[in-house]
Amino acid sequence: MEMRQLRYFLDIAHTEHLTLSARNLFVTQSTLSHGLRQLEQELGVSLFDRVGRGLKLSQAGLAFRDHALRALKELEAGRMALSELNGLQSGRLTVGVFPTFLNTLVPATVAAFSQAYPGVTVEVRDLRAGPIEEQVLSGELDLGIAFHPARHEDIDTEHLFDERLLLVLSPAHPWAKRRSVELRQLAELPLALLPRSFATRRLIDDHFAQAGVKPLVRVEMESVEALIGVCRWSELATIAPERAAAQAPDLVALALKAPVIVRHAGVLWRRGSSRSAAAREFAALLRPTTQRAAASLKPAGPPRTR
Repeated sequence: MEMRQLRYFLDIAHTEHLTLSARNLFVTQSTLSHGLRQLEQELGVSLFDRVGRGLKLSQAGLAFRDHALRALKELEAGRMALSELNGLQSGRLTVGVFPTFLNTLVPATVAAFSQAYPGVTVEVRDLRAGPIEEQVLSGELDLGIAFHPARHEDIDTEHLFDERLLLVLSPAHPWAKRRSVELRQLAELPLALLPRSFATRRLIDDHFAQAGVKPLVRVEMESVEALIGVCRWSELATIAPERAAAQAPDLVALALKAPVIVRHAGVLWRRGSSRSAAAREFAALLRPTTQRAAASLKPAGPPRTR
């Protein structure tokens, strides 16, 4: 069994199409088909079912995929361990990041890492908390940046920072002059929120339930930035992380009280797996970035008079 065969298999599992995978891997379709056929012959099973012009993972393929991912990641970790001897001269680092952290925290860390280690290729994936945990567990990610603690017991989490959720609304909103709002006061306030499939929305709903409030949700959108944009042009309000709210200085961010809603961010690692030098260095660079970002946040409240 060869590494190239595993790479062929995993790319086809992703695209479900030989032509697309051949293009991704810069090989001919015949070379790709031959490599896949050799792998299936060695394993003694069919890894894909042919469906029309496409391919679908068979039961055997589904069972084999996670093992193939972990095997490649361990080999890559071995290569990165060797590259430590040469000061991280080469290799690849794959990081999964929660959307609001991707836009506010990660760019500075990626820039610093890339400048320090230009030979290491960095891939950053924009993922929700659930897929980040799944891909950390499967070995597809070297590390994740998501919520702390993780939901899976096989994930180790290193705490990074805490982040409040704030009520964000337009300066023209009737509540814009307030400095803070109690959660129970939101019972009749029209809101725009993330869908329930998001961990942040579930956190919000849990706090509403504890306060005995049934929120009046008028709009659901799968982007915090889009929700903030809706509030800019309407009398809707949203509940957003303070780092995302800080990206919209033209809007008003009010502190929520009784109770305060806080989410905890952390670096996620697969328990028991080797951590490459690149992953450790990226995490080390991330810590001061989060500290500087926390220091730059302003207290929530109405905008200053101009």
